[in-house]
Amino acid sequence: MRKNIFLLPLVFMLLFPLTTAANTIDSVPAMTTHGQYLLMTREEFKNWIFNTKFNRKITLIQQHHTWAPSYKNFNGSNHIKLLKGMENYHVQNMGWKTIAQNITTFPDGTVAVCRPFDMAPEGTIGPKANATGIAIENIGNFDKGRDVMTYAQKETIVYVTALLSIKFGLTPSIDSITYHHWWDLKTGNRVLDKGPSYNVKTCPGTAFFGGNTTSSAENNFYPLVRKKMKEISASIQ
Repeated sequence: MRKNIFLLPLVFMLLFPLTTAANTIDSVPAMTTHGQYLLMTREEFKNWIFNTKFNRKITLIQQHHTWAPSYKNFNGSNHIKLLKGMENYHVQNMGWKTIAQNITTFPDGTVAVCRPFDMAPEGTIGPKANATGIAIENIGNFDKGRDVMTYAQKETIVYVTALLSIKFGLTPSIDSITYHHWWDLKTGNRVLDKGPSYNVKTCPGTAFFGGNTTSSAENNFYPLVRKKMKEISASIQ
């Protein structure tokens, strides 16, 4: 059985056109506001986060993949439609206040601020991870054999995670940047790599930066975030 952050029914999949996203698009329109959604480039997100004050304590960055919608549902211009589709499902089917995630990244490298940062995310990762967490939802199905992450989205995920780490004074580790796969769905406790398959999701994907294990994060993802943090810090000094 596939594991993912939100088990969306087939009818949800049919809400979106079955098109294929471009693989290396890295230029997107200037920052735009659509209701609660703020759609922007990586650099615009940098300016936004460094110039915005937040009141909620944040100590944990969550990495998720949508599983559905996936790359075939993204056509390069339907960012808001996908976000509103997720919001509708989260509110109407899951009973949550609004869209669950604070941030969404797209295959073209665009980033959207979704749920206000001063609202804890909601989702099946559980209340312990959500209490002081920021949830990043990455559009795509990054289980092995499914979507191959674009360069643009990969860059955005690393960049956004680095910016959040700098903003909230976090050092990349399993205690500050977490994968949904590491949390037991039934208890809401962190189990890292020891969770039984029937009680954990594969999210953010078995091929997410090389895998969804703690060793994959430590060897493949955290080093990229640390490097990007140094580059950003050097550029703003």
